[in-house]
Amino acid sequence: MSIRSNFARGIALISIAFGGVSNASAAVTFSGLDENLEKNARALMSLTSAPCDTSAWRIQKLYRDADDQLRDALEALGHYRFSVEKSLSLDEPECWAAVFDVSLGEPVRIREVIVEIGGDARADSAFVQQVESRQPAPGAVLNHGEYDRFKKWLLSQLGARGYFDAQLDKSGVTVDESLSFADIEISVETGVRYTFGDLHFSDYILTPELLGSYADFRKGDPFDSGAISQLHEALSGSGYFRSVSIRAEPLPGAGTEVPVNVTLTPSKRRMYSAGIGYATDTGIQGRLGFTDRRRNDSGHQFDARLYLSQVDSELTGTYRWPRGSPDKEWVNVYGGFQRKRTDTSRSDKSTLGIRVARNRGANWLETPYLDFTGEDFRVGEQIDTTRLILPGIKWESAAGRVLGRVELGARMSLDLRGAHDKLGSDVTFFQATAAAKWISSPGSRFRLLARADLGATVTDAFDQLPASVRFFTGGDNSVRGYGFETIGPLDEAGNVIGATNLAVFSLETDRMVSANWAVAAFVDTGSAFDDFDADFKTGIGLGVRWYSPVGPIRVDVAHPLDDPGRDWRLHITLGPDL
Repeated sequence: MSIRSNFARGIALISIAFGGVSNASAAVTFSGLDENLEKNARALMSLTSAPCDTSAWRIQKLYRDADDQLRDALEALGHYRFSVEKSLSLDEPECWAAVFDVSLGEPVRIREVIVEIGGDARADSAFVQQVESRQPAPGAVLNHGEYDRFKKWLLSQLGARGYFDAQLDKSGVTVDESLSFADIEISVETGVRYTFGDLHFSDYILTPELLGSYADFRKGDPFDSGAISQLHEALSGSGYFRSVSIRAEPLPGAGTEVPVNVTLTPSKRRMYSAGIGYATDTGIQGRLGFTDRRRNDSGHQFDARLYLSQVDSELTGTYRWPRGSPDKEWVNVYGGFQRKRTDTSRSDKSTLGIRVARNRGANWLETPYLDFTGEDFRVGEQIDTTRLILPGIKWESAAGRVLGRVELGARMSLDLRGAHDKLGSDVTFFQATAAAKWISSPGSRFRLLARADLGATVTDAFDQLPASVRFFTGGDNSVRGYGFETIGPLDEAGNVIGATNLAVFSLETDRMVSANWAVAAFVDTGSAFDDFDADFKTGIGLGVRWYSPVGPIRVDVAHPLDDPGRDWRLHITLGPDL
């Protein structure tokens, strides 16, 4: 048995770790090597970067040095057995030329991997499992770069978990003299695991209790840098602070406690917003907003919004405060007035309600709520007033959401709500709505977008349901090619009166044609219907997407297949993909 290690192989490891740099010259040709082997050979072989006007004596020297450099490149990836036939021509008319014809033998494979962990980390089951899953696997081809990266990861992970005194006692790769297999042995002494010390905040615009509740750790808990990252993310996302900086490292003479010092710069207390836009369904839109981020040092907030359009206008106000852990649960008390005027219905609705928004897992938001609503409405020839006490619960999730073009992402939601005439409402019903959208990118320039919206209502008194509880479809964000909320059952006068059920599906593909522009093709189908007697309407069309600084702007032209006599319909929308 012999241990083979030299400075040149160390350079090879650096080459592998940084992915190699391919600055290949057409004057050097390799055969018999796969892509990775050739890439590493070119990265290490000085000859490959020599220009054509290099002097002959310099080329000859580099050509002689190439043997050792090629060996180092191949052995770094586990190929210790090989032969090379090479040639050099200095008489080519345009440039010198070198050829390396490599015949590879069987690579060296890993026979045994021994990782010995001493100190407190020996009993750290989560860390031990990570090590076992990341260490080189027996039977795999020896790769010195992967071995080196594993050692660096091991020390980095020990530091992240609070083993600040950890050090390698022994590490090495032993290649058998037959060059058939190799053994890896690593021994690390971790020492004790440090614990969290005092948590200190630089600015107490919020109560110390509220600030401390953002942390998932307490003094004396085992140190974990992941908990520091979560604290930074929670404070940065709270809206209370313009900047957050956290320092957590052992201090000389402080023993094994790690104090955590958080420097906070408060954000502006009051924020105002305004905006204007346009969509085909609603026409010109205007928005005004006001937010008071810190009503008091307990973190209470107030938010007011005014939205105006030709079809839908709304004024809302929300007072909210954190409950328990502020990055996980909030209580919201809200009220508002909404006026809606469409070709199919008219509605004036007042709402007062309370909801509790709480995180469930990493990606889900759960919101139980209770609404008190009064709605004056007209649907078709029916004019009525309905009062509802409406409890419900909603779950929603979004992944991959960004302002610009989403390459991969999804959003999903499920809302369950109902009312009963024995509990203060004018009508009894139960309703479930679900929505989902998926975006994937099978290529660097293409995307596929799929969307589904479903709804179902159970009631014995449909005529008493207000317009806001009935299902309509058609328009920019449902079935393009049809007017806004113009699809659904009709009354005797031919007016769309809404339905108890909803099903809408869409499939779209788009392709980037420049840095900020894409073209799209789509098909939408859907219906609002009763008793599962659905009359699906389908629209097809083409569109253009502009990824502007304020978000995607979509311009679509769609044709209704179920009404071929109708003209193509223009749809313009502004907003994020998810």
